[in-house]
Amino acid sequence: MPSPARHAAALLIALSLGACAGTAGTAGSSRPNPNLISRAEIEREGPSSVFDLIQKLRPLWLSARASSFTQDTSVVVYLDGTRMGGPEALREVSTPNVEKVEFLDAGRATARFGVGHVNGAILITTRG
Repeated sequence: MPSPARHAAALLIALSLGACAGTAGTAGSSRPNPNLISRAEIEREGPSSVFDLIQKLRPLWLSARASSFTQDTSVVVYLDGTRMGGPEALREVSTPNVEKVEFLDAGRATARFGVGHVNGAILITTRG
């Protein structure tokens, strides 16, 4: 028969795991996804350009991480799957029409869209 100490240890482990599982990824989580700006975040910030939104909430998406003398190293912007250009294109899109904004790192962007994504891609998905 197991000892009371074993029961206590098992209960403690079960409670610890339950507490961790109960908070991971919930809507009340204090940490937003670093690669996504959700509709809820967009609404909290109010109307602006997507550039201003990203500059405020996820400024690292706009910073160049590599340099090259032979190719453009800007992050590439896509609107509903269509390539728009570099970060300046973000100024042309207003947030009331946007459902979400997602950042893909260089590897994921290259796998999805091909070469030319040294600093990744920003994907804008509009509402509707």
